[in-house]
Amino acid sequence: MPPFSGSATALHHAVGTWTLAGPTTAGFSVGNLGRRVGGTIPVTSAQVDVAEDGNVAGVSAVLNIDAIATGHARRDKDLRKPALLDLANHPRLTFSGAEVTPYEGGWRITGLLTAKGTTRGIILTATAQEQNDGTMRVRATGQLDRRHYGVKAPRFLIGRLVDLEIDAALQRR
Repeated sequence: MPPFSGSATALHHAVGTWTLAGPTTAGFSVGNLGRRVGGTIPVTSAQVDVAEDGNVAGVSAVLNIDAIATGHARRDKDLRKPALLDLANHPRLTFSGAEVTPYEGGWRITGLLTAKGTTRGIILTATAQEQNDGTMRVRATGQLDRRHYGVKAPRFLIGRLVDLEIDAALQRR
């Protein structure tokens, strides 16, 4: 995605509901056998609701974790197993922002993340900027503890903390 090129401030945006403008993937990274490995997960839907005062009032997203890709076929197959992501029974990851507050030129989003049948609180930080083409570019980052979602593996094999990042273009409906 190109660098930000819009003119709006990071905190106030055009009123309305903003949804994905095109195909989007979320990135993640986690420790694996002493090194960091990453991958992608397709984002099937995302929504940012901007209230009449120009402040973000709500954020939600759904990721198709069943299509997780790490660039290593065997690892991707292993992730499908019940002890890890149990993708046969839990193919989606959902996020719903419960509270959005200004934070360091963007927002701090306190919400609920559901993965592998478990819902836990998570905090994401996000920035957004309206682009010259009428879209809004949103970047969100967060971190989760895989153990809170029942992903079981020795710590040396798979790190405890998973870093998440989404870089999405949204358009106003």
